[in-house]
Amino acid sequence: MPSDYHIHGLAHEGPPHTVERLLPYVEAAREAGLTAMGFADHDRFLEGLDFNVFSELERITGMPVRAGLEVDFRPGRDHRQQLAGRPWDYLIGSVHTVDDWEFDRPGQEGGFAAWDIDELYATYFNLVARAAATGIFQIIGHLDLIKIYGHRPRRPVLELAEPALQAIARSGAALEVNTAGLFKPVGEIYPARELLARAFSLNIPVTIGSDAHAPGEVAREREQARELLRQIGYTCLATFYCREMATEPLL
Repeated sequence: MPSDYHIHGLAHEGPPHTVERLLPYVEAAREAGLTAMGFADHDRFLEGLDFNVFSELERITGMPVRAGLEVDFRPGRDHRQQLAGRPWDYLIGSVHTVDDWEFDRPGQEGGFAAWDIDELYATYFNLVARAAATGIFQIIGHLDLIKIYGHRPRRPVLELAEPALQAIARSGAALEVNTAGLFKPVGEIYPARELLARAFSLNIPVTIGSDAHAPGEVAREREQARELLRQIGYTCLATFYCREMATEPLL
C-alpha cells in the first residue's frame, strides 16, 4: 500500500477545506500509483479543517485518505490541548522556527548570517529532540530542514543530530524521508544519507513524503527516495491509521 502522508491540500493559502479543493490531489495520487494518502495541512489552518471531507473523498474515489496535520513545534505551546478531540490518523512534528525566525520562509534567508552555523544546527536539532520527546507525534518531518539553503556546519552533522535521533528512537515515531529538498536550493532529500543510515542502526521506522503543495507534486521523486532507503537497508515503510503504526513492504 504505497502511501504519501505529507500532502498540503490547502497549500499556503488556507481554507476553504472542501472536497472540490482536495479532489485533484487524490486523483494525482492515484495516477502516481499510490494506494493510500494522507493530508497534513499546516497547523495554522487547524480550525478550518472539515474532517467530513476526508471520508467523502474516500467514498467518491475509493482511495484510503488519512487525516493528518503538520505541527510547527514551538517550545511553550500547549500542543496537546491544541490537537485534542479530533480524529487524527497521524501527526507530523516539524521545526520551522528558531526563536521567532521562520528560517525556511522565502525572504528570511538573511537570518542565517546572524548565527554561528554550528550553534544554529545544535539549536535546531535540540528543538527536534524536544518535539520528539513530547510523544505527541507519529512522524518527525524533514529532519535536517535547516540545510534548506545549503548552509553546512563545520562539525559533523551526525554528531549534531545524534541527540535528536536518539530522542526519535525513544519516542517510537517514524522519520520522514522528504523529497521536497530536491526542489530547494540545497538540492537534497531530507534527511541526508548519513542521518538515514544512523536512523536505520537505531531501528527508527521511516515513511516517504512529498511535502506537496500542489497536485502535480504528489509522490514526486518517490523512486529516488525508495532507492536510497533500499541502499541503506530498509525493507519496509511505516503506515498510519488512528495514530497507530503498521508497516508495508518497501517495494
